[in-house]
Amino acid sequence: MWMDQGVPLSKFAAHRLIGLLAVLILAAAIVPLAAGQAKQPPRAHASARLSLAADKTFREGGHAKLPPHISTLLGLSKEEECPVMQSVLRTGKLVQGLDVVAASKNDIVLFVVDETANDQDLYLTSPEGALRKMVSVKAGVGSEVRITEKEQKAFKKEKQAWIDRLVPSAAAQ
Repeated sequence: MWMDQGVPLSKFAAHRLIGLLAVLILAAAIVPLAAGQAKQPPRAHASARLSLAADKTFREGGHAKLPPHISTLLGLSKEEECPVMQSVLRTGKLVQGLDVVAASKNDIVLFVVDETANDQDLYLTSPEGALRKMVSVKAGVGSEVRITEKEQKAFKKEKQAWIDRLVPSAAAQ
């Protein structure tokens, strides 16, 4: 039996008190969890914006084609050109682009071309924004690149640049 200032509680009152304490403890644990779930994590927000950027490119971009060797290295075709919708930005001899594969809006290619050195880096991703594959072309010879932290960082920077360019956040407007 529970004692409240020396007065014994009935069995019924003790069970009610225990039940009330259990509900309060459970509520204290659930409310912060529910509040945390209501907020979208930054990663989800960024991937939603990448999806919007890809949709915008698919609707409004220019028609282009990935060359057969690049399409093959990225795993998008077997030695065939790959039609894409493209957003492109040229800054001097640096060309940056976002391609959405016409046959599959789930395949997005971000690329950076340094025309001075004739080098290219291409990143295969999806609307969710995970780096799936990277291809590098140096002096006209392309190869798949093992993805390291350095490549992940370069990809994230390029991805963020396209997100900011095509789908500015409300805070940036």
